[in-house]
Amino acid sequence: MSSDANDEQYWTDPLGRSLCHAEYGDPDGRPLFFFHGWPSSRLQGKVLDAEAKRLGLRIISPDRPGLGRSEFAGKRRLDQWPVTVAGLADHLGIGGFRVLGYSGGGPYALSCAAWLSERVEKVSVVCGAPPLAEFPDRSKMLWAYRTLLAVRNRAPWLLEGLVNLSRPFSTLPPERPPMSWLMHSLPEVDRRAMEKAGGYEAYFSIFREAVRQGGRGVVADADVYLNPWDMDFSAIQVRVRFWHGALDRNIPMHMAQETASRIPKAGGRWFDNEGHYSLLLRHMPSILEDLAAD
Repeated sequence: MSSDANDEQYWTDPLGRSLCHAEYGDPDGRPLFFFHGWPSSRLQGKVLDAEAKRLGLRIISPDRPGLGRSEFAGKRRLDQWPVTVAGLADHLGIGGFRVLGYSGGGPYALSCAAWLSERVEKVSVVCGAPPLAEFPDRSKMLWAYRTLLAVRNRAPWLLEGLVNLSRPFSTLPPERPPMSWLMHSLPEVDRRAMEKAGGYEAYFSIFREAVRQGGRGVVADADVYLNPWDMDFSAIQVRVRFWHGALDRNIPMHMAQETASRIPKAGGRWFDNEGHYSLLLRHMPSILEDLAAD
């Protein structure tokens, strides 16, 4: 994935930490914050670029602390993210805005709906991670995720090392082990959608950017999902729409449906024949059109 000036912009928060973000779409358009997955980076927002230009949306896609080029911030809580987003929006001269959270970015999108409702106009959560502490049965999750969760629970120190070990492996061709093992564990619909969108290399380049600082930022981000969110879902009054596929093996759809049922103004678009990656790639026009609408 090529880089340009819009891929790497910086803001220093009030505590003196540097936050890196990218911008895509229409620079004069309606602001839309995009929160990337896990482990991922701001560069994931580039997949929205063409559709965002068509719809007049300005995409602001930040790296979370310790990922990509944003400075590590130690142990974090979910309620800290809206404060960061509000500061970045102020820095960019943005008042109200809309939010799209994909996969691991879903909890961060919901945090803005919960704690930044005076500025957030609407939210979409695509294939979003649930409050995992409330879902002890993870038997239907992707084996790689189950393995990482088990490692974090039983040997917390080991997960950071595994992430560091994955960095050189991510440079290998996707048709060679061990990357080919991971690819073949995905549903066919996901593999086809990724190939059509430009191949696996684009995803690995986003991952390599995510882990450029090593494993500690990745682990700190994962712990936010695993710890209690302390979020009152019933008090969220922002319009939230969930998008999820029944073939999603990363995050089973029933978890998203249970989370959505607790939010008063939440709606859902549930797809029988979509997976974790195919849904965003194949339904991006509809997702962004929904967010762009008045």
